[in-house]
Amino acid sequence: MTTSGVRKASEKAPAEMPEVMADLTASSSLSFRRRHLLEAAGTVLAGGTAATLLDTHTAVAADAGAKLKEYFSILATGEALFVTFYSNAVANHQALGLAGAELNAIKAILVEEQIHYDFAVVHGGTPATTHFSFPDGAKTFEKRALFLRTQQLSEELTNGALLAWIKDMASMGQPRLAQIGGQLMQVEGGHRVVGRVILNAEPWDDWAFGPVALDSFLQVPDAVKAHGFLSPKPGNDFTFHPVSKNFPGVINRHP
Repeated sequence: MTTSGVRKASEKAPAEMPEVMADLTASSSLSFRRRHLLEAAGTVLAGGTAATLLDTHTAVAADAGAKLKEYFSILATGEALFVTFYSNAVANHQALGLAGAELNAIKAILVEEQIHYDFAVVHGGTPATTHFSFPDGAKTFEKRALFLRTQQLSEELTNGALLAWIKDMASMGQPRLAQIGGQLMQVEGGHRVVGRVILNAEPWDDWAFGPVALDSFLQVPDAVKAHGFLSPKPGNDFTFHPVSKNFPGVINRHP
């Protein structure tokens, strides 16, 4: 290109520049708008995904909470039953021939059951009922043999129930609650042995392994009812009343 050609091209540039800049500006503006729209769409989509995940997480958490409430409610019902059982035993200790170390042990068990009840309630449990029956009705607290037979049955049911609790909590990914089930089972196993001592059974401690009685803790209400504890009627209707936990000899009051 000649010098004059370069000069001519340069002379044209100023006239053509507004059109070129306008095209670039329009192109840049369009690109910006597209990018902005894509980013906005991405934000909405991401927000929607986050909201969906949050909603799903909330639903799962709510479902887990409801499930645990059901477990603690069954536990609370069982503990209310046995507070009722042992409080009636203490009230009728003379008819049952309970005195001295025997009566002291029954009183300690009563306090422990009340502590267990309070634990279940604090964690969201609500007893399904506060009225209970016993397999032998009012005679349970009139005849020593019937009381001790019922005591052994109740503690064996409780040990089987807690073994199922441990299994369920482990499968639900709740290791601490499974461990607490073991803590409760230790104590309830001791209650069973106390009854065998009062019975003069030989040997006092006769279990090498606790029997597996239930597949799930959720089967407890049906099992308890089948043994005559959840069918109150006139003459066999015992009401739960909380008792004092004031008993210095009971230690380790929290899991």
